[in-house]
Amino acid sequence: MKILFCTKNDIFGASILNFILPRLAGHELRVFLSDKTRSAENQVPELSEEKFLERDFPLHVVFPAIDAGADAGELLTFEGCARKYGVSIEISQKINSPESEQEIRAWGPDVIVSARFSLIFKGNIERIPRFGIYNIHPGALPGYAGLCAPLRGLVNGEEKLGCTLHKVDMGIDTGPIYSVSTMPATPSASVFSHIGHLYEMGLTSLLEVLQTLEAGRQPQMREQTQEGFRYYHLPGSEVFEQMRRLGICLVSFDAYSDLVLRFCPVSTSPKLLEIVSPAAVEQAAADIHTQGIDGVVERLRAPLVGEGLALRT
Repeated sequence: MKILFCTKNDIFGASILNFILPRLAGHELRVFLSDKTRSAENQVPELSEEKFLERDFPLHVVFPAIDAGADAGELLTFEGCARKYGVSIEISQKINSPESEQEIRAWGPDVIVSARFSLIFKGNIERIPRFGIYNIHPGALPGYAGLCAPLRGLVNGEEKLGCTLHKVDMGIDTGPIYSVSTMPATPSASVFSHIGHLYEMGLTSLLEVLQTLEAGRQPQMREQTQEGFRYYHLPGSEVFEQMRRLGICLVSFDAYSDLVLRFCPVSTSPKLLEIVSPAAVEQAAADIHTQGIDGVVERLRAPLVGEGLALRT
């Protein structure tokens, strides 16, 4: 099958590709990455830190340093994925534009997959693939539609967090459901520590759907109803204050550093290893509020440029 796989230009998007690309061998693939920044991410301090850790730090500091070298780590950067799996990976800024529609129609995907894509598909794109569009949503639908579902689940005291694989319709997170997979909620482990596991559960369900479609059968779906449906927007400062009262952290810097190190090859520069240590990353995340994200990125890149490692962004 021809599969257009859509994910996000961030560290979790790279992790998602590392999980799914080797499991889609034999299919014809293209990858689109979204690169969207919402205004609140530059206004709410906690959201700015999250953006820095998920996007700016890996994309502009760590990944360019790795790509400038000859070796790869356990996990591959976007450039590493493109090379190893021979897949086109490109940024999509306006997925519903006439230009994007024309490009997608010309390629003719059988199915489109969205996993952390951030952009909403409109009807002109939804009608292109013969098997439709499937979305992996890191929340248990219908009660956790919208943004930051794992965070909301932890704040609401859920014992389990869910990941839903559903078909895309004209609404947002409203389409018929194939599966809702769950994992134990561990508030002490931070919101960040749950996200990768949630997506992997959804991706595993996706593989089942693709096998069913390949066999010429339609996956069994169940329609959503409005009963129990709740849509969440980006959290504001009051939600993060509530998290502090509950003892819930947005990011465990130990877990974050462990994930980043999985992208780093054995031959990684000592300077880069120092930069991605938990203490250094925590300090960098704090510094963005006084130095700005661009200032912190340039400061972190400076010693790597000196070693010829951070030549590309």
